[in-house]
Amino acid sequence: MGPEAAAGVKTESSDESTGEVTVMVISESDSSDVSTDAVPESSKQPMSYVSDKCYPCPTCGKTFDRPSKLERHKHVHMKTPKTLHQCQHCDKSFKEREKLVQHQKIHNRTNQHPCLDCGKVFNRPSRLERHRRTHSKKPRVPHQCSFCMKTFSKLNKLVRHERVHTGEKPFTCTVCGKCFSELGHCKSHEKTHEDQPEKPHSCQQCGMCFFKASKLRRHMRTHTGEKPFRCTVCETCFTRSEVLRRHMRSHTGERPYTCLICGKGFFSRRDLNVHDLTHTGEKPHLCPVCGKGFSQVGNMREHEQNVHIKKEKYICNECGATFTQYKSLTKHQRVHTGEKPYVCLPCGSSFSWSHGLSRHRRSLTHKQMCMAASKDLSVDGPSESA
Repeated sequence: MGPEAAAGVKTESSDESTGEVTVMVISESDSSDVSTDAVPESSKQPMSYVSDKCYPCPTCGKTFDRPSKLERHKHVHMKTPKTLHQCQHCDKSFKEREKLVQHQKIHNRTNQHPCLDCGKVFNRPSRLERHRRTHSKKPRVPHQCSFCMKTFSKLNKLVRHERVHTGEKPFTCTVCGKCFSELGHCKSHEKTHEDQPEKPHSCQQCGMCFFKASKLRRHMRTHTGEKPFRCTVCETCFTRSEVLRRHMRSHTGERPYTCLICGKGFFSRRDLNVHDLTHTGEKPHLCPVCGKGFSQVGNMREHEQNVHIKKEKYICNECGATFTQYKSLTKHQRVHTGEKPYVCLPCGSSFSWSHGLSRHRRSLTHKQMCMAASKDLSVDGPSESA
């Protein structure tokens, strides 16, 4: 065999008519072309995968391609469930005995860890240590009002309270421009400007509607006559809590509303607004009979009764003094009964008249007593916390 035959493929063909034999040598490159051309196109497509998993599990139906895998899988169904350890005190059960022993310690605990400060008993030392931190905490420094010396636990409450003294109203109605000291009051007021404001709370007796349920409850007292707010000093009852707070200032002498012009203090904002008319000279209340002007409506009504109507006079049974108003008679009778409803809470002194209490609170003796009491509180505070 020559080198040409080694490099390629030798093929022979013969002609039957002449008897000649033709020898052809096909190289490897040519043979590849011939072989590819000779292969039909149908054989070039990929063969589809046929699963060989013909060994099914008789228990769950899962199939495997080998008997050894099926045998190994059968052990999954042959496993026995683990033994559960049951607690004797409750219905809980555990797979591991160590966890059962740890759980039973809860039932075996006794309250044997008392707090030395308050005597409270705990069943764990960790809980006792956590509780003892409450005794070591320092009391919060209260925020004190610079006008009336009241204290508050939070700064935002102090800021809201000081608006009573300063008259600040930072919240403004976007419709009419009216100002309010609190945001909630401003939002409630803005609802009144709606075309048809929703008032879901209605009175069943008179049909009046209100925005809030609290307003309805307060209105119902006008029908029932209920006065749930009672003064602890003179036992007077009121229908509203704000009226009781204003009344209590007559006993304590507190006047949180101060005139910026003359410095005079008043029990309520309304009294301060009436007092401001004395500085402006405005007298909006006119007598319907003679047309005389007054800065306060009470003075105008008193003038109308005493000058024009002249009602019958009220006579004191003790001394025979006469008064045009019944309230003036009741105040006068304190002279005979010795009643002193105006009490100074810091020192306990009592007075028959509100101006007597106010004069007492402005005295030097009262101020020194209050300063001494505040110093005692500041000295006792750190010692208690220590």
